[in-house]
Amino acid sequence: MTAGSDAGGVSRYLSDLATAMLQRGHHSTIAGRKGAWHDLFAQRNIPWIEAPLAGGWLGLSRARTMLLKQIDPDQVDVIHVHYRKSALVGRWLARTWRKPLLFTLHLTGIPMTWPWSRLSDFGDHTHAPSSEARRWLMDAARVPEDRITLIPHGVDAAKFPLSDEQDQTAARQSLGLAPDQIVAAFVGRFDEPKNESWMIDVATASRDAGLPVTVLMQGGGPRESALRRRIRQRGAAEIVKVLPYGDPLPVYRAADVVMLPSSLEGFSLVGLEAMCVGRPVLRTRTAGTSEQIVENRTGRSTPIRLDQFVAAAVDLLGDRAHLQRMGRQAARHVRENLTLARQVDQTTALYRQMIEDDAWMRE
Repeated sequence: MTAGSDAGGVSRYLSDLATAMLQRGHHSTIAGRKGAWHDLFAQRNIPWIEAPLAGGWLGLSRARTMLLKQIDPDQVDVIHVHYRKSALVGRWLARTWRKPLLFTLHLTGIPMTWPWSRLSDFGDHTHAPSSEARRWLMDAARVPEDRITLIPHGVDAAKFPLSDEQDQTAARQSLGLAPDQIVAAFVGRFDEPKNESWMIDVATASRDAGLPVTVLMQGGGPRESALRRRIRQRGAAEIVKVLPYGDPLPVYRAADVVMLPSSLEGFSLVGLEAMCVGRPVLRTRTAGTSEQIVENRTGRSTPIRLDQFVAAAVDLLGDRAHLQRMGRQAARHVRENLTLARQVDQTTALYRQMIEDDAWMRE
């Protein structure tokens, strides 16, 4: 159960998990409001129930009634919820059906003052995708440690194969880039809290340092017009290229490094995908950093500060050989620790444990 099939990492997580579960013989149905990325689910034939799980109390009550009518509780083993309002409906159903409720925390830092603290239900058990999320659950949400399981997100390595020099050259040719350019890439939404405009500062600071850098920015969102305007105002149109949302693989292949300047992340599947292709990542220290970044081996991380992020970016872009070494180690790190298969193994094991252990079920 989720707010909706909106653009972003949660939709990617849900569609990848549901597809992998189906391939293993398990059935998943997703409930929520159809959003901009609904084709991601429709193309994979993932069953979807339209339900207003992101509205007010009346909408949530309607969603509960709709789900009670459309779902046979005998066919349900576990209810897996995402976002706070979905969890409220999930709790109603869990009590009615006597089923275990699992909550996945996708973003830390959500309000926990009154009345939010009274409206928060972190399930009979909580899934944390990162060590940062796990700490927040214990410190801010007061969830007991023994009710939290850390399962990092994973990526399908077959969809993001390791790139070689020939792949990089071909990708750059397709994007109109010279082979000897240094390329930094950003992939994601142009919206809060991605700090996409920081990439303009990376480009201009690199130019001032005498580096032949091009910044690729692939994505879209409500701040795209403002981003393009700021690029022109900064005189950076020749060194910052904005690309429409699409398959990110050619961008990863063309890049020397992928950058994530966000103020807030749930984990960052973009970081995993880029690393899987063989690109190191420079990111701010948001959730998922501990799992992805081995400092100066798979990438670098900085505090969420523009000056420190830009300084680290210029330093990295000045040593292309080091970027290549880190990229190889990044690809190995993902394949050893952060695959989708491993994530699904651990998630299905958690489902089974919750089903078998009714001590996690509330009266």
